[in-house]
Amino acid sequence: MNRRLPWLTALFWAAVLALLVLDWRSGTPHDRFAEPPPLALGNGPAADAGHCSLPPAAVPEASSSR
Repeated sequence: MNRRLPWLTALFWAAVLALLVLDWRSGTPHDRFAEPPPLALGNGPAADAGHCSLPPAAVPEASSSR
């Protein structure tokens, strides 16, 4: 068992290295600026401002059942 262990260890690390090189060569670069803020994950694009920053014409009218 001791004689085979260094050979298997070298084979394992060669396979790991080959897979890492294959992944690195075939992958696209990561654009870290194309991600949403951490608290907005899963909620679509993050809002830039609240509803009070909209111009008056763009604010929908409230229901008129007073």
